[in-house]
Amino acid sequence: MKKITTTSYLNKNFEINDLIGGLEYLDPDDSLLDKILKSLTEFKDEVFDSVGIDAYFSFGDDRYEKEEQVLRKIHKKIKGTNFEKKIHKSIFDGSLLSKLSNNFKLVIYFEMKIYSHYLIYSRKEKNYFYVTNKRKWDNKNNKPIDEIIENYIPVSLEKKPSKSEFFRTILVENEDREDEFMEKNKSIEYEKREKLWEKTAYLSSKGIDYIDLYKETYDKYLKDQSS
Repeated sequence: MKKITTTSYLNKNFEINDLIGGLEYLDPDDSLLDKILKSLTEFKDEVFDSVGIDAYFSFGDDRYEKEEQVLRKIHKKIKGTNFEKKIHKSIFDGSLLSKLSNNFKLVIYFEMKIYSHYLIYSRKEKNYFYVTNKRKWDNKNNKPIDEIIENYIPVSLEKKPSKSEFFRTILVENEDREDEFMEKNKSIEYEKREKLWEKTAYLSSKGIDYIDLYKETYDKYLKDQSS
């Protein structure tokens, strides 16, 4: 592959239909960045040239293995570079997809320190993709590190929710993260763990407490959980 630069990758050099199709099925085991890379014309051409027409369109093991090989090569090439940091930052703040295509528009964005949650509107599909991300944090200097360690799409929505409705969706889709957090910190008394999770997951780097901001929504969520 050619030398990777920001301008050559954050442009129109990708198949929009492939990208949208990939977003429809992006689960926690997948990566938004990898879906974007797989939709690039240059990426697709390299895989096609390597495996041939039959293997490419049969979606078999040969194509999958080659795609993984090319992805590893790209990640190795950009690891630790400013290009990688810029992409990770753009994924976290929700700007990457709209940089790639005017099909995508960022409509709601919540930053919650190590997590971000946002809605991206697809003009072509006329629906909203909920993207959630987790980044590293420099605890010593209390500042973010531009390195994404988790990013996926939990759900897509046909109608744009209000911000409080979107917060409710975040609460529901964060349940697995909460369970993992509670298990990891089970040495801490349960109620203290709950409070610690709330401050970990719903407090922004600027001190915005989303639970206080959407207290009615949160209280109703807890009530529904206990019923």
